[in-house]
Amino acid sequence: MINNKNIKSILITRTDRLGDVILTLPLITATKKVFRDSKINFFVKEYVSELLIGYKDIDEVITEESLKTFREKYRYFKHLDPDLVINVKPEFELALIFFMLRIKYRIGTGYRWFSFLYNYKVYEHRKVSDKHESDYNLNLLKNFFDEVNPGKEFFLKYSEVEKKTFAKKFSSYNTDLEDNYIIVHPGSGNSAKDLSPDKFREYVNKFLNKFNKYKIIFTGLENESPLIDNIIRSADKNSGSKIVDLSGKLNLRELMILIDYSKLFISNSTGPIHIAGAMNKSIIGFYPSEKPMSDTRWKPLSKHAVIFKPPDKFDMNMINIDEVILATSELLNTQK
Repeated sequence: MINNKNIKSILITRTDRLGDVILTLPLITATKKVFRDSKINFFVKEYVSELLIGYKDIDEVITEESLKTFREKYRYFKHLDPDLVINVKPEFELALIFFMLRIKYRIGTGYRWFSFLYNYKVYEHRKVSDKHESDYNLNLLKNFFDEVNPGKEFFLKYSEVEKKTFAKKFSSYNTDLEDNYIIVHPGSGNSAKDLSPDKFREYVNKFLNKFNKYKIIFTGLENESPLIDNIIRSADKNSGSKIVDLSGKLNLRELMILIDYSKLFISNSTGPIHIAGAMNKSIIGFYPSEKPMSDTRWKPLSKHAVIFKPPDKFDMNMINIDEVILATSELLNTQK
């Protein structure tokens, strides 16, 4: 058994994408509750790390890019000297380093060829996708500590200075944080099957015709700008002042503030939808029905999320936009 009284330093690793990291944050908080006097270090990719600035229960964020070689990782983690590691994303190199360092408690999956390197194993096949990703993450601890609560808590935050700085930048696009606006995020970074640009065009035009007191803010990566431009160019010609394209113009902390002040976030299954979920925003998400991409595993963790799936798991174009508009109306009306 794991003796939590002797554990002072913990390392949790999750070196993949934005949504994966956000859905690992409840594990961070659960770990802190079990090991109240411990220091928790979180090993992630650099681009995700900015979102975690000042995050409650994380004492230090370590970036993968800062430790490029096996030797650099070995030396750093030897100096860090954690008592317990949780390798959330199974990685042979990290598992081998932790084994070589003789870290006392090494938690990981029991279903990889290198799982013998862990001495505390959890036997769950994530590819089955019968649980939410956050539950799979929590189970890495819950399997050894019954007191782990299944509830999910998030503590994303930003400062008043950051808010004022972003508000000034936002105003340069003739929009204020206090304005009524929704966010449409049509890209997904190929993390799942997407609603088509044609369907997003249909949604934008119907939204602008029905909700004339709202603006639409488009967000996305810089390489998604052509997709967004294509959607905007086909919008109602009289709606120019109602549409703002911020694709490629925001860092993650600015996106977090923008989402926090939005009235609704609309997206395919992708990282930013989980920012909205962590902030308990009103959300409409488009998800394929097939495993392992379905909402069963990847839905945003907001109490105000509505998920649309096609009746045919392979054809996202079967999603009815009139039904999406109806859900939009209901979500916006609950905020009045």
